[in-house]
Amino acid sequence: MRRIIPLLLLLLMLSKITALSQGGSNYSALGIGDLRYSVGALYDAMSGTSIAMPMVHGINVMNPALLGLATTTRIQTGYKFSQHVIKSEGVTSAQNNGKLDGLLAMFSVDTAQGFGISLGILPYSSLNYSTARIIQTDLNGEVISGRSTQLGKGGVSQLQLGASVKVFTDLQIGISTSALFGVLEYSDKVTIDGSYWSLNSTQAYDIRGLIFKGGLWWKPAKGFNIGAFFSGGANASVFITRQATGYNPAGAYADTVRVEKSQTGLPITAGVGWSLNLGKNLLGMDLMWGDYSGVTVNARPDAKYTTMYRTSLGYSKPGEMSSISTFIDNIGYHGGAYFEKLYVTYNGVDLYEYAGSLGISFPLGGHAIVDASVQVGRRGPSIDNYLADLFGRLTVTVSIGEAWFKPFVRD
Repeated sequence: MRRIIPLLLLLLMLSKITALSQGGSNYSALGIGDLRYSVGALYDAMSGTSIAMPMVHGINVMNPALLGLATTTRIQTGYKFSQHVIKSEGVTSAQNNGKLDGLLAMFSVDTAQGFGISLGILPYSSLNYSTARIIQTDLNGEVISGRSTQLGKGGVSQLQLGASVKVFTDLQIGISTSALFGVLEYSDKVTIDGSYWSLNSTQAYDIRGLIFKGGLWWKPAKGFNIGAFFSGGANASVFITRQATGYNPAGAYADTVRVEKSQTGLPITAGVGWSLNLGKNLLGMDLMWGDYSGVTVNARPDAKYTTMYRTSLGYSKPGEMSSISTFIDNIGYHGGAYFEKLYVTYNGVDLYEYAGSLGISFPLGGHAIVDASVQVGRRGPSIDNYLADLFGRLTVTVSIGEAWFKPFVRD
């Protein structure tokens, strides 16, 4: 019994490791998971390009200065489905997953003064991976083999409150506060071949923190828009629960739980963007940077928090959104592409993600709109002998609007 726990840990950590099968968003096992910068199919269709993109029905969580551009009070929710195809060492596997994509409300209080308020619960990061590996080690001249299965689930959500106001004719500013909350759970089960011995280990990180963001939107010339934002926060609190349970033919022989309280730094992010009105078409570009080196959640020897950068291009042809226009004229079309260096490295190697996207917006009647988008891309390092994650993402968002606040005569 005393030898079995060290043996299982050896199988988990040492010697010859070969990939057997992978599934899901496997790179979310590194760091705090997959990050969600913008929310909603409208912005997904433009590959997240949103820092300087004035959209009348989208709720902008990237740059709070744009909240006051909406013409109606809106409620928005959606669903995001992801399909992954994993390729590693000649092995290919597939897995899909789906989840709700936030619930947001935007109050268009005063369009003349650019005064808008938003409130919502939306995703910040998510874990969704399932991997299995054959593990071998040499113990006193005997080759011991087994299987290691890793699972990741959970995520961090944010309760976000934002507001914007016009300070000059062509300049708006905005601020937002995001209260982070959620649990990230990383688990590993090691089983020895030819026996009933196994060891389950789980690490759960319960995160609580605040992130503050400030943004601006400037229109220096007709049809030309510039936007920027900066965000950061103090250290977040982390409650870590570590549990290990061992099993043998007679049942559980060990079950230990340890709870720790810790802190982690939060990332500092900044971004700039521009957009250009070309008649009924809108073309934009975003540049984004983030420093994650202060984050300590899920620290592991083969992964390191570092800086990220992201660039995206977005295109939009909004629909007419008029009761006297035809249904075809009321349909909007969107597209985009992005390239991103991820915020974490693996074995000292940088990881990248790039994708293209297309989307459509069509009215349901009144101020109700359905947005749908598709993204197709790849994640992984630029070298060939590492795991490659090919993905497709489908997002559908329903947005319902109504004029709650009526304009009044000003002196």
